[in-house]
Amino acid sequence: MDIDKVEKIEDFINWVKKVSEDFDNKKHLFYRGHSDSTYKLKPSVFRNDKIAYNEREILLDFEHYSPRHNIQYDFIDEIDKVLVDMQHYGIPTRLLDWTLAPLNALFFACIDNIEKDGEVIVLNAWKLWKHIIKETHFKEIHKIHIISRALLARNWDFESIKEYVRRKYLFNDLKVEDLKRPFPFIANYTNDRILHQRGCFTIHGICQDSLDDIGDINAFFRRILVKSESKTKIIRELNQLYVNYYSIYPDFDGMKNMIKQKGSLFNL
Repeated sequence: MDIDKVEKIEDFINWVKKVSEDFDNKKHLFYRGHSDSTYKLKPSVFRNDKIAYNEREILLDFEHYSPRHNIQYDFIDEIDKVLVDMQHYGIPTRLLDWTLAPLNALFFACIDNIEKDGEVIVLNAWKLWKHIIKETHFKEIHKIHIISRALLARNWDFESIKEYVRRKYLFNDLKVEDLKRPFPFIANYTNDRILHQRGCFTIHGICQDSLDDIGDINAFFRRILVKSESKTKIIRELNQLYVNYYSIYPDFDGMKNMIKQKGSLFNL
């Protein structure tokens, strides 16, 4: 696949327009920014860069301490919401972060690893959804696909998940094949970060491979390379549009990083 390159913000905006036209979509696309173009589209719990994570143990640790932090979810019926909160707090999960806001993705592609080329990836989530979903007439099918994948984090086998779905949703046609690919969704905006980042997700299923390596969904992606020598200029241009640490992290962490970078929330 030929990969376009961006050297200034106008290049990126023109590329976003072109991609939207190429996909001929009626809804917003999903965007993700990598500060290092060699990064893979793989959730943190499966990366195993320094430690081989046990996904179920991580989830049980979170469940054990959740009452102390006033988290009151049902850890089975609301397991999808649990994973979104865990992802929000930086705990490894099978979720991969995306955003509906392309300039936010460009910010993430530029803000770190200044000496390396970055990348923005676009996912046509709606066409991927149609590629995966077969029973579109069933009103709860979207929720079924999300929660079935989320239950894999508890190390449930397929038969247990199928039985849960049968009892909970009265749906009898779940197949192993349905849970192989990552599935796109937009979670409830339960905190300011997700809201300001216009956050959305893909949740991995049975296959733990990077999205880059799942051949039959490559047609739903587009990519653009952000040259390392252009990152500083693009960050400055983004700040002129008030896309910066504080607009994306509207809390004291964002304020701290904005002040460290610019000296004030209001400096260009």
